[in-house]
Amino acid sequence: MVRCLELYYRQGRQQKDIARALGVSAATVSRLLKRAFDEGLVRVELDLPRREELEAGLIERFGLRDAVVVAAGARGDLRAELGAAAADFFEKTTANGMRVGLSCGFTLYQTIRQLRERRFRDLTLYPLSGESTLKLVDLFPNTLVGMMAAKYRPHVTAYALPVQHLLSLREIERERRRLLRDPAIRAIYEAAQDVDVALVGIGAIAGETPGFCTLAESYGVSVARLRELGVVGEINYQPFDAAGRIVDRPELRVLTRRILSVGGERLHALSARRDRHVIAIAGGRQKLDAVRGALAGRFMNVLVTDEDVATALLRAR
Repeated sequence: MVRCLELYYRQGRQQKDIARALGVSAATVSRLLKRAFDEGLVRVELDLPRREELEAGLIERFGLRDAVVVAAGARGDLRAELGAAAADFFEKTTANGMRVGLSCGFTLYQTIRQLRERRFRDLTLYPLSGESTLKLVDLFPNTLVGMMAAKYRPHVTAYALPVQHLLSLREIERERRRLLRDPAIRAIYEAAQDVDVALVGIGAIAGETPGFCTLAESYGVSVARLRELGVVGEINYQPFDAAGRIVDRPELRVLTRRILSVGGERLHALSARRDRHVIAIAGGRQKLDAVRGALAGRFMNVLVTDEDVATALLRAR
């Protein structure tokens, strides 16, 4: 295996040439290289283009602990690019034995995709909210917790929060109280409120947007109505306005109370702590208002975004 690594990485030789030199098959060389990666003999360090001046500006303007700004169009797929940058930041700031919370969304999925397998030991993973639909299948927190657990198995512990599919607020509140009387569920829910690292997406309010807006439509709350109520974005299923205030209107409570979720006020409290990282990952011009509102609410202390959004945020007065 070591000889394979020397020839492949240091001498830059093709796998078929290595196979001839070692007297084995090309398939064996491929397996040895994969095994070396899985066992931690090979480490990949990403050196993505970043905009350090913009990062410093975001930290100063918004009181962030850190910021990561990727160059516009550096890799083609913006969400994959943001995910790679977030995965790199996560691996530099996380340590064995930490508690990690996950929200939902495709950019977060891209982050988890690009984490290195077996990089950490003894992480404990929590969803930052449950789910509440039987028909809308999406990248919910429980799903992403399972994906991340697969990266670090067998030395990882992962939990889920229960699914509810209820339509009336009365039913929702009754079921919520029942769930929290269960000691196991309550322990998971309370632990999710105090994770060491939280990875969260920021959702925009737009038509045909998977996740929060689609779910809102299923509960009879249209995108137009969300905008009328002043909602500019959502974080962990918590809708907020341009000033970063959680929008708690009666017609939205069936949407926001239907799940056991770590609320915006708790994300704000975690972000204020120096020993906690709340890493928000969002980019693209369509998310500018949502990112600006989330920053106003101080729902995160680390922002991973792109050059266009960072520039627009810093230009605004």
